[in-house]
Amino acid sequence: MMDVRALEESRVLSITVDQAHRYFEIVVRLDDGTKNKLMAWNADGTELAIRLGALYVQNYSGLGELEGINIVDNVLFLEGDFGDITIQATSISIEKLV
Repeated sequence: MMDVRALEESRVLSITVDQAHRYFEIVVRLDDGTKNKLMAWNADGTELAIRLGALYVQNYSGLGELEGINIVDNVLFLEGDFGDITIQATSISIEKLV
């Protein structure tokens, strides 16, 4: 898996959480123009523990910059212009989009 820190300083294109809170996804564009999707879920299908420390979303064409990202003990930490989000998940992956 790609090092999550490689996604720092990227442009956030979308953030998605399904209604049942079983799936989280963030799509970003890196400086070289490539798009990557980070996904988080629990392998057993249970609800994700998602905590919003702050959330700031306005009517913009983008969601700003992903300023910081880290994973510690199955907890994903995201911080950016949109605010900060903490997600506890057993499975996290990054996929390069075409």
